[in-house]
Amino acid sequence: MSKRKSLLALLPAAAVAAGAAGTDADTGTRSGVLPQIVSAAHAQSNPCAIANPCAIANPCAVAGDAGDEADAPDYAATAETPADNPFDVPAGYAQAAYGDTMPGVVENYLRAAPYVGTGGVVTDKGYAMIKAVGFKTVLSLNTAEEGAADERDRAEAAGLTYLNVPVSERAPVADQVDRIAEIVNDPDNYPILMHCQSSNRVGASWALYRAQAGVPAKIAVQEGRTVGLKPSREWKVREILGMDPLPEQE
Repeated sequence: MSKRKSLLALLPAAAVAAGAAGTDADTGTRSGVLPQIVSAAHAQSNPCAIANPCAIANPCAVAGDAGDEADAPDYAATAETPADNPFDVPAGYAQAAYGDTMPGVVENYLRAAPYVGTGGVVTDKGYAMIKAVGFKTVLSLNTAEEGAADERDRAEAAGLTYLNVPVSERAPVADQVDRIAEIVNDPDNYPILMHCQSSNRVGASWALYRAQAGVPAKIAVQEGRTVGLKPSREWKVREILGMDPLPEQE
């Protein structure tokens, strides 16, 4: 109690009276007393109160920090930007559709990089939608037996460029990884949708492509998992990369 009196003694009588007026209808306690006391006490020592040097023309604010992105510069292409970096947004190329789902269009859709979308089966009517959301190129890892020829017809009818690197093994072989890298690194193909039947082969291919680009093997495998790599193919990817095998399940 003595502490409260000493605090009250520091405050102007008007502030104490204003804080003491009113009782909270829900709790039955006096409302606003302590908050207003603290506020008034703070105001006496507050260099930004009343005549506020931090208001409007604010010398206390961080320069350029207005909390509004309207004046922020957009990304722009630069001569120094490498064309073979599918993660480099400032390169200024058209980007893959953003998000993690494309129901009724592409199963298991994800965006592996700003210019590369990934997924599994594309529905029969999905190619028109892929084109409509801005994709330019479809890179299919499906084989002839899985209907690659029909895919080509539907993709090209929708106005898409169709490229095929048929992966029939557990993971793409070296020549296939080279071809995938060539396609993914070419901005003339952006944005690209890389797909297979489930996205498992896409994950395997992405992991090997990223490892070839210099990403540490463990991280490359993690990226592959993100876009669909499953244990049924990961063991082969790890073998190619010289990694320890997957631990056996109990």
